[in-house]
Amino acid sequence: MAGTVKKRLYSLCCLILLLFLHSSAEAGILAEQKRAVWAPLIERLAADGENKDALTALFEREEVRFNPGVMPRKLTHKELPRQYDIFLTDRSISKARRYLENNKELLRQIQERFDVPAEILTAILLIETDLGNFTGRYRTFNILASMALADSIEQIAPLIPSDTLAGMDRDWLANKLAEKSQWAYNELKALLEYARRNQMDPLGIQGSIFGAIGICQFMPSNALKFGIDFNNDGRIDLFSTKDAMASMANYLSGYGWKSGLDRAAQEQVIYQYNHSTPYVKAVLGVAERLGYRP
Repeated sequence: MAGTVKKRLYSLCCLILLLFLHSSAEAGILAEQKRAVWAPLIERLAADGENKDALTALFEREEVRFNPGVMPRKLTHKELPRQYDIFLTDRSISKARRYLENNKELLRQIQERFDVPAEILTAILLIETDLGNFTGRYRTFNILASMALADSIEQIAPLIPSDTLAGMDRDWLANKLAEKSQWAYNELKALLEYARRNQMDPLGIQGSIFGAIGICQFMPSNALKFGIDFNNDGRIDLFSTKDAMASMANYLSGYGWKSGLDRAAQEQVIYQYNHSTPYVKAVLGVAERLGYRP
């Protein structure tokens, strides 16, 4: 009886070892495939000055995933004007009023420095992230790296509905892919620089489906250009209310916001934050419900 038990235990150990070896071999193949996928992007980033060894280690981390579906979604994304109606409801306006009251001293300081009204900032924050409550659930590094790699029609064609693809001009599609891929590559470089400057793990930064980060939803390049360390802690953290709100004001100021602008000029500045006419109207509509008067 004891001999039978020992034989069974031995067989079980052998089976576990075989499964482990198979799993290890399979993991090795997957790791090799992963390196092959990212190799062109790593080489490109290294040629632009990034440390190749550090990049290789970064791309080999378990969190890094290639997401081929992002680029097709970017290409076929369309603005939905009616989505902004929810921000003009009594419930949303009440939330925004409470936010104004709870942050009045911070908003006063920001308005004093950048000349951007508290109501405008609060309206943008309401529409962008529900007053900072939803900043996105996607790993920004993966989003931008995936789009940077997706530069050929062959890569994305299987992921676009056939009727949609049939209606696309091939030359237009090729040019648009090249444009969006280059845009994503530039934003990926900016993300790496933003993370480096602010002692952040680039893989720990989450954001929108198209790479916007923080409660203000800046693209990484705008985080570098307009980010403000308003709480003076030595880093620009766009997930911090103080830094993010000041950075929003700095952005609007940088695009020309100042006291005395007429309605058309105000609309043009807000349009720079999000290139959508319904968005602009919603921001001003919310701000006016909060008491803003030009």
